[in-house]
Order: sequence, then C-alpha cells, then structure tokens
Amino acid sequence: MTHSVVRQGLLLFMLSLIATPPIWAASTTPPSTHLQRCEQPHKKGALSKAAMREILHAHQEWLEQRDSPGHRRADFCGADLRQAALEGANLERARMEGVNLRQANLRQSILTQASLAGADLTKANLEDSNLVGADLRHAKLTHANLLRVIGDEAALYNAALSGAQLHDSIFERAHFEGADLSSADFTNATLVDSYLYGANLQGAVLTGADLMGADLRRTDMSKAILFQTNLQGALLDGARLNHARMMEADLESAYLDDTDLRHADLRDAILRGADLRHANLEGARLSQTDLEGANLEGARLIKASLHSAKMRMVILYKATIDQADFRDANLHHAVMIGTHGADAIFTKAALHEIYAPKASLLRAQFNEAILDSANLVAADLSAANFSHANLTHANLQEAKLQGASFNGADLSNAHLDAADIHQANFYGANLASATGLTQTQLDSACVDNQTLLPAELSRPAPCAVTKKKAPGR
Repeated sequence: MTHSVVRQGLLLFMLSLIATPPIWAASTTPPSTHLQRCEQPHKKGALSKAAMREILHAHQEWLEQRDSPGHRRADFCGADLRQAALEGANLERARMEGVNLRQANLRQSILTQASLAGADLTKANLEDSNLVGADLRHAKLTHANLLRVIGDEAALYNAALSGAQLHDSIFERAHFEGADLSSADFTNATLVDSYLYGANLQGAVLTGADLMGADLRRTDMSKAILFQTNLQGALLDGARLNHARMMEADLESAYLDDTDLRHADLRDAILRGADLRHANLEGARLSQTDLEGANLEGARLIKASLHSAKMRMVILYKATIDQADFRDANLHHAVMIGTHGADAIFTKAALHEIYAPKASLLRAQFNEAILDSANLVAADLSAANFSHANLTHANLQEAKLQGASFNGADLSNAHLDAADIHQANFYGANLASATGLTQTQLDSACVDNQTLLPAELSRPAPCAVTKKKAPGR
C-alpha cells in the first residue's frame, strides 16, 4: 500500500468525524473474558473527536515510521465506539480487543492484522473492507455487512456471524473453527482452503461459493443451500447435511465419510471419486448425479432416488439400498459385494459386468435391465423381477432365485450351476445356451411353450398354481 493511498484513507476518516456525534462514550460494561493483556486505556472518561483524530494521526505515523521512537500504535482496547463513523479509516495492526463497534460504519476500512478479539461488531458495516490476517476470535458479527470483504487468513475462531452478509467476500485460508455461521449468506464467496471444523452453518446460503479444499469436518450444514457450490476435495467427514439443497454442487474427490446426507437434494451434482463410506443418504435425491468411481462402502441409501445416475465403477460394498430407485442408472462395473437392497428398483438400468456376489436383493425390480456378464454368485434374488432383462453371460451360480420372474429374459450363456430356481418363472425366456442347468433344477421351475431350453433337457410339466387360502380357513 503506498503512502498516498494511506493518507487518502486517513483524510476520508477525518472528514467523517466532523459530521459525527460529539462524543463516543467509554464502555460501562466489562470487556470480553477472552481478551488478554488489555489495559483498557479508554475505560474512564470520554473519547472526544479531537482525541480520536490524534490517535489516528499518531497511528498513521507509527505505520509509516514504525522503527522511529515516539510514535504510538492505536489502542482502542475495550472502548465504546458504537455507531462510529470510521469509513475509510486505516486501522492496520490497531489494538481493538473487546471494542464495542455495534452498528459502526467501517466501510472500506483497513483492518489488516488488527486485534479485534472479543470485539462487538453486531450489525456493523464492513463492506469492501480489508480484514486480511485480522484477529476476530470470539468476535460478534451477527447480521454484520461483510459484502466483498477480503479476509484471507483471518482468525474467526468461535466468532458469531449468524445472519451476516458475506456476498462475494474472500476468506482464503481463514479460520472459522467453532464459529456460528447459521443463516449467513456466502453467495459467490471464496473460502478456498479455509478451516470451518465444527462450525454451525445451519440454513447458511453458499450458492456459487468456492470451498475447494476447505475443512468442513463436523460442521452442521443442515438445511443449508449449496446450489452450484464448489466443494472439490473438501473435507466433510462427519458433517451434517441433512435436508441440504446441493443441486449441481461439485463434490469431486470430496471426503464425506460418515456424513449425514439424509433427504439432501443432490440432483445433477458431481461426486466423482468422492469418499462416501458409511454416509447416510436415506431419502436423498441423486437423480442424474455423477457418482462415477465414488466409494459408498457401508453407506445407507434407503429410499434414495438415483434415477439416471452415473455410477460407473461405483463401490457399494455392504451398502444398504432398500427401496432405492436406480431406474435408468448406469452401474457398469459397479462393486456390490454383500449389498443389501430389498425392493430396490433397477428398471432399465445398465448393470453389465457388475460384481455382486452374495448380494441380497430380495424382490428387486430388474425388468428390462442390462445384466450381461454380471457376477451374481450366491446372491439372494428371491422373488426378484427380471422380466425382459438381458442376462447373457451372467454368473448366477448358487444364486437364490426362488419365485423370481424371468419372463421374456435372455439368459444366453448364463451360468446356473447349483442355482435355486424353485418356482421361478421362465415364461418366454431364452435358456437355450445356459450352462450348469440340470433337469432337477428345471423341474422345480415354471416354463411355457415359448421358453427356449437346452437341447439335452426336457420340458417339465406345467407349474402348479399356488392358491392363497381364504381368510378364516
């Protein structure tokens, strides 16, 4: 910063003093308990406009000639400057611990590396100010105006910013650990590599914000709005994002281990390569979401909507997907070892070459799905619906297929060794080139005249229709 710019800012501040009230009274209440080494030079008596001008002038000289003796750094520690007109003031490195600046006008002020720990800036106007490296630990900035503020590397540990306006602000590598940011508006803000561990972001607006690489572990972001937010590589382990609106958010390679995403709206979001191990996505909306290569080991996707989701090479090892909707989704090469998904819907889904041994998918809907070369060894697919599905070259060895429907399905070159097909419906199915199928197995299944059978096997007698007992019998 050049001397001319500094002097211009000082001139703006001195001119504003002329129109201000005659006196800023000293605070009558004790300062924050978090203040350290604060002697409160302005606790007694009044701070006049002349005294303020003198302090600011001396501070300006101290900034310009810090090595020269006789110059004094501004010290407003514990002072009451509520509603003060400080627009354009240069308070770089000033001591302002515990100062009362409620509703003060600090627009375009310079507060770089200023000490504002425990300060009260409730409803203060800091628009276009410079807070780079400022110490705002435990400060109160509730409903403050921080539009376009630059606060790189600022310390806001446990600060209160509920309802604050931070549109287009820049806080790269800033510290917000434990801060209250509930309902704060960070629209289009930049928080790259910032630290927000354990912060409260309930209902916060982060539309278009850049949080690449940010530490958001253990944060509470329930009901937050993250539309088109950049969270690439962000740490969100253990965070609460239930009911969050995250449409079109970019979470590529983000870490969401054990994250609460219940009923979150992630439609059209990018989660490529994301770590979602043991995440709770119950009831989440993931239609058309890009989950390619994501790790969902042990995740809960009960009743989640994944219609048309891109899930190529996704890992669903031991995931719970009961009643989840995967219609038209692409799960090519997905790993589904031990996946549990009763009543899951895979209608018209692309499941070719999935690896799902010992998966439990009772009553799942696979009608018109593509399952060619799928590995379903020892999977429990009882009462599942494979009507008109493509199961060519599928491995169904030792699979439980009791009561399953393969009406019109293509099982060309499918492996059925030791599969339990008792009461399974193969009406109109193609079993002509299926391997491992025995006459004993076939006799327990249901076929019709349109079923294509291996040449060496005989068509069994028609299936007996099991009638339900009438009530009371």
